[in-house]
Amino acid sequence: MGYGRLMAATVLIGLAVSCAPNAATTKPTSAPAAGGPPGGGRGRVQLTPEQLAARRDSLTAMRTGVIADLMTRLAGKEATRAGDQFKNILLMKDTTAGQFVKVMDYYGRSLSVGCMFCHTAGDWADDTKPEKKTARLMIELVNLINTQGLSKLPVGRSGFTPRISCVTCHRGRQTPGTALLTQ
Repeated sequence: MGYGRLMAATVLIGLAVSCAPNAATTKPTSAPAAGGPPGGGRGRVQLTPEQLAARRDSLTAMRTGVIADLMTRLAGKEATRAGDQFKNILLMKDTTAGQFVKVMDYYGRSLSVGCMFCHTAGDWADDTKPEKKTARLMIELVNLINTQGLSKLPVGRSGFTPRISCVTCHRGRQTPGTALLTQ
């Protein structure tokens, strides 16, 4: 499997789980704007660095448990195709099942989310959550940028052409950075 496919698969995993901040334990970093949401923007309460770290740690612990459970179920079948082991795999069917699970974990780490951010509890194959659909689009976008854009650049000092992944834009956040985006 190519590196671009692996990285694209990684985006999908990261979109998998989320724990929303608990409003009772979060505090805004600025006063609410008149008539606006606390935290001064887009309706989200800003978390302190300590709260962000605690959230990441709890999501990591949760994902670790899910990954361990999936790998136990896959024992002896890790090298088989993901498309043969999991239902409703659209983009990474030929990835090994073991690698597929690792890529999903990478997606979660890249966006600081948990599995239920994209997936429905108890039904991994369900496609009703818009985040899962977005994840698939993002995987295709990353693959397109890497294969049809960045692959045309010369090889760098590392011996490779530049590549992007989820973390390039998301940097541990559920939403990508917006410095280059216009609305």
